Amino acid sequence: MAVAWTDTTSGVTVKEITPNSGVKIIIVRTPATFSTTTNDTMAVDLTKFGAYYCAGVLGFQETTVGSITTQMGVTAAGGLSGFTTAVVTGTLTITTVAPASGACVHSFIIFAY
Repeated sequence: MAVAWTDTTSGVTVKEITPNSGVKIIIVRTPATFSTTTNDTMAVDLTKFGAYYCAGVLGFQETTVGSITTQMGVTAAGGLSGFTTAVVTGTLTITTVAPASGACVHSFIIFAY
């Protein structure tokens, strides 16, 4: 059974999509109110999935609600936000980097072990 939770204060949902596969693949989805113009930050507790390290993160941003998503980079470019990451004691912190089109849904795919 996959592990999942929703941060009730922010509406961010986190779910392991490949349980018991050796490497953890975790998807994080923000609500549409998640802001990219204020460099929002979220913390993902990797230890809830039995992981402590992060091998990589892919980020995607909806440019049209429910329709078009584009891949984010590590720096902001072309009107899309970028993101930065850090891992400390089993907690991955993801911070968006402006500029972007304001509030929109973001999805992050995390590869952890």
